[in-house]
Amino acid sequence: MKRFTLLMAALICLATAAVAQISEDQPLSTTQWKQGIATCAHYTAHARGFARKIDEIKAKYPQGYTLDDLNEVYDSQGRRWESIYKEFKAKEDKKGSINDLKDLVTPQIWKLVEPEFQAYLTAHPEAAQETPEQAGGQQDGQGQDGENQDQQAGDNTAEKTDSGISTNWNVDANLPLWLSIIGALLGLCALLTALSNRGKINEMRQSFARELERTNANLQEFSTDAADQMKALSIRLTGRMGQQSQPIATPDEEPVIEEEVIVADDEENDEPTTAVDEADVVEVAEAHDEREVMNLFMNKPDEDDNFTRVSDTFEPGNSIYVLTTFDGKHGTFEVIDKPEVHRFALMMPAENLIRACSGNAIQIPNGTRIVTDRPGEAEFTDGLWHIVVKAIIHYEG
Repeated sequence: MKRFTLLMAALICLATAAVAQISEDQPLSTTQWKQGIATCAHYTAHARGFARKIDEIKAKYPQGYTLDDLNEVYDSQGRRWESIYKEFKAKEDKKGSINDLKDLVTPQIWKLVEPEFQAYLTAHPEAAQETPEQAGGQQDGQGQDGENQDQQAGDNTAEKTDSGISTNWNVDANLPLWLSIIGALLGLCALLTALSNRGKINEMRQSFARELERTNANLQEFSTDAADQMKALSIRLTGRMGQQSQPIATPDEEPVIEEEVIVADDEENDEPTTAVDEADVVEVAEAHDEREVMNLFMNKPDEDDNFTRVSDTFEPGNSIYVLTTFDGKHGTFEVIDKPEVHRFALMMPAENLIRACSGNAIQIPNGTRIVTDRPGEAEFTDGLWHIVVKAIIHYEG
């Protein structure tokens, strides 16, 4: 099918080239030749500094103009126009083709002549069928009507059909037309062939694009998750090693040491001993735990992945994330589960979410609620909470 389409295109190109070649070599009628001479003279005058009067000429002679018509317009130019007029007037009676007209002017002038002359040929197809005698009769006036009619009747080779309609066919003149029709038909066949397969091709392209996009999204999500898991594991290992290298006494040990010191003092001073109340120990341990658990409310991170606006309380219009920390150095964060926070964050997801969160197409919100699938991780460095592992989120309607 593809070969057939290419073959049709090649035939169209050959037909177009043949039409162009025949049109340029085909002899012009008297009226066409005179129009071509006048157009060449007109743009030659332009090239020599004459004022542009093409609109005036077209308005005065809408059906075409001759060299003598131009002479009435440019007569005021004096000798400058007279030399151009004589130059082209001498060639007006010598008929030729489009290629002959092209040889009368420079290539630069022909670039201006060709579009206007081709437009004239297209707008006046009847000029191609005009005989030299008809053109001469129009220029000499309408005298001797009977003689002109007899001469036209003698030269006319038309044949009458049974219905009385004239069928005068000029094979040479209509050959470009037939080639154009054939080329158009071949082009139509190629177009219909291409359109018949267009639907299937488009469907295959769309299916391939969807699969490729889905694969890329899965690979990106897998890569992001793997990187986050490695960062989280590294942070956990570092924290555990730090805890092992610096052991901290537990709250249970403190009362024992204090009791031993008191007993020793009592033995030396012979004073009565006092036991530590178990309720006091529990109260101290609970107070110690309360100091370690802390919730901080964060705004969007900056370009360096740092939370710069931190508050102990929720601030409507500013707070987007809540961070929980047990030691003041490491913490986990997630998007605050409030409708007003979700509306605020989704107004500009590229600024509010992408630096701190990852997920499938989070830059294009497709819901009104933000769900945190896995909290992110941050550490307190140089006075700022810095994001080390992004949170994973998705949207829900």
